[in-house]
Amino acid sequence: MPQKTRSQKERAAARREAGQFKRPIAPAPIETETDVADSGLALKVPPAPKRRVANAVVMPLTEADFDYSYVYADLRRIGLLALLCFGVMIALAFVVR
Repeated sequence: MPQKTRSQKERAAARREAGQFKRPIAPAPIETETDVADSGLALKVPPAPKRRVANAVVMPLTEADFDYSYVYADLRRIGLLALLCFGVMIALAFVVR
């Protein structure tokens, strides 16, 4: 991201001073009172976020459901490249001497 020029910084500072730019104010968290049995104090704790489960569908997954053919192809390609590199290194070891 390019840096701001001096004139851009000055214009932004002037807008802040003139009140044209106001920072967003975060809304206050929703608080509920909960009683702590041991200490007798009432603490305000925000409620835990709820998960949406209306659209969730639980399906048992088995090993046969996954297709790993692309993984096997990639592993074979990596193995062949590794063998080729080792072969080149061994050949160079004999030639360089």
